[in-house]
Amino acid sequence: MKKQFAVIGLGGFGEAVAVELMRLGHEVLGVDSDPDKANHLADKLTQTVIANATDEDALAELDLHRFDAVLVAIGAHIEASILCTMMVKSQEAKEVWVKAITPTHHKIVEKLGADRVLHPEYEMGLRVAQSLAHPNMLDYIGLGDNYFVIEIRPGEVLEDRPLSDLRIDDFEVRLLAIKHGQSVSLSPDPEQRLRRNDHLVLVGEEQALRRFSASL
Repeated sequence: MKKQFAVIGLGGFGEAVAVELMRLGHEVLGVDSDPDKANHLADKLTQTVIANATDEDALAELDLHRFDAVLVAIGAHIEASILCTMMVKSQEAKEVWVKAITPTHHKIVEKLGADRVLHPEYEMGLRVAQSLAHPNMLDYIGLGDNYFVIEIRPGEVLEDRPLSDLRIDDFEVRLLAIKHGQSVSLSPDPEQRLRRNDHLVLVGEEQALRRFSASL
């Protein structure tokens, strides 16, 4: 179902979110005080507006309450982000997500009623660290209680060997699927043979997943 989103702040993070939402088939309003940033995305978003995000009258004209969610993605200006968040909440936006720069910034916008507070640089830093430490791991999702879903690349040495050769059960992890390009095979047969560029999607505790990954 097509949704409507507003992204306030069209720096690197805001632009990436806005463009991806458009690619997913949604409508996006982009807002920035910098004419160059707004004009740069004029042909890529549903609509762009040049406006000061700390100007209450300017924000009121955008009718932010009509959007399914509003993302406050203002970059390094913490005060501007806080003021914008406060005004977006006062307009009774349905859902407000905010990019936070510091722990204090996080606490303030949370107190103001932000529905979700994001730390993209920190979160990306964790992903890069995981990738550096485990080069064959392509992606991961934390589930809590030290459980993760990970996507790993088993390597060409295992090509044309059956899944049973990996002895996955010995490591107390569970294989959820095999990805090959855009196709996904759920609960694959143990005798299914691995192909070049297959990716394994597994779930388990962090240490068990690390042990399995190291065994490949």
